[in-house]
This record gives sequence, structure tokens and C-alpha cells, in this order.
Amino acid sequence: MNPCQACGYERKDFDVRCPECGNFYPTLADLIAEDEANEEKHSFRGRCKRIINADDSKQALKDELNEIKAGLSKKGIFTIFLIIAFVFALTLSVL
Repeated sequence: MNPCQACGYERKDFDVRCPECGNFYPTLADLIAEDEANEEKHSFRGRCKRIINADDSKQALKDELNEIKAGLSKKGIFTIFLIIAFVFALTLSVL
């Protein structure tokens, strides 16, 4: 049994509408579309599409990078810093 999203009433598996509040339960197609939209929002492809389709690409890139940075822990940020520093050091040693 899954609870109603509006009132929390424990519903049966095949109910279409909540008997308590009258709210319609989402269909399988709605859930799949919501999952695909969420995947598109957080995927690399979705981020690239938003940057390319934006009026101000530079600002859109900054916004996406800030969103990614906000989702990282301090350990993740430090790891990325070490990778960039290592690549920079390798580049300097080759030159």
C-alpha cells in the first residue's frame, strides 16, 4: 500500500482516486515522465542543452557550475582541486 501524496491515506494498489480527499493518484506514465524530466535535469546532456539554449551562455555555464559545486562535499572539492593541480604540474613538467 502506498500513501496518498495529498492527505497520507493508505491506498490500495489499484485505486485511481483517494477516497479521503478526492485527489487523483499519478499514473505510471506520469511517474515515468517525471523520472525522465528529473534525469534530464541532472544529467550531463541536460546541463549542456540548457547552456547551449540559454540566451546568455556564459551566465548559464556559471549557474550550472555553481549548482554542481553546491552539491559537492568539501572532500569532493578538494579531490577536484588535486586533480587539476596534478594535471597542471604534469603540463609544466612537459614544457
